Amino acid sequence: MKKLDLVKLRNDKLYKNFNLVKDMHGIAIEIKYDNADVLFFNPQNVGDYAIANVKIVDLELEKEKLPVELEKELLLRLDDIIAKAKNAIEPIKIKEYDIVELIVEEDRYTKYGIHKGTRGCVIDNNAVQDYIEVDFSGIDKNGEFYGDCISVKIDDLKVIK
Repeated sequence: MKKLDLVKLRNDKLYKNFNLVKDMHGIAIEIKYDNADVLFFNPQNVGDYAIANVKIVDLELEKEKLPVELEKELLLRLDDIIAKAKNAIEPIKIKEYDIVELIVEEDRYTKYGIHKGTRGCVIDNNAVQDYIEVDFSGIDKNGEFYGDCISVKIDDLKVIK
């Protein structure tokens, strides 16, 4: 096993506290004797990742290799990636079909007619860079449609039920 090899977690027993699961894929960042620092991507939150130290015996080397261009890009940005890495994969705290309330008043939401206190329904469990899709639409007293489905920063929401 060497730097930037694609790997798969074969045994997750020691890594539950990092929220890693069996068969999760990663990229070996650094090899240290019988351990490797592995970059794992959050399957529920695109753009979120963690680096965990894993025993090499708990990893399976994948046959596939990263494209050369991607390897070069990773190597150029590796110090920044490591500096911003989390220690564990963070599960999404808001789930599909949760009723949520917007807890901030910001232009990025008001331009869609959505204000602090507006309630909506989460459409999907998956997030992109800590933003999740929420349906704030409905029918008013006059039978008119209002609202929109937009991406909202998870920290800007409170779960109602």
